[in-house]
Amino acid sequence: MANDKEIAVRRFYEALSTGDSALVDEALAAGWEAVPALRTGGGPEGWKASIAHLRGVFSDLTVEIEQVLVDRDMVAVRSVNRGKHTGALLGVEGTGREVEFRAADFHQVVDGRIVRTWHLEDYFAIATRIGAEITRGA
Repeated sequence: MANDKEIAVRRFYEALSTGDSALVDEALAAGWEAVPALRTGGGPEGWKASIAHLRGVFSDLTVEIEQVLVDRDMVAVRSVNRGKHTGALLGVEGTGREVEFRAADFHQVVDGRIVRTWHLEDYFAIATRIGAEITRGA
């Protein structure tokens, strides 16, 4: 049975998968911090803007949670995200290609709300699938 920490985290991903911004308000604390910081800004409003952006880039975006681990105030999640690349990303206009990429997140949850999220995403998989130019450093 899910506890309040896991429920908050599942709402976080459901908001991304459905675009339902009301779920963001249920999942995140007012001062929520993303690490690294979101380009769309901080707090719940920044996550809502990121959701809108991602759902514009990837039509039919879905998030499948593969694993959830809860330890004290931390919740770790492995997920796979899928969608059709229909909007501009990484300098590449929408290609119509199906894209699949994995992510790993660590959420700190206090009083049933996520206060901080550390996010790692497989940008290389996205870039290669949409045909973004990848250069190697010297």
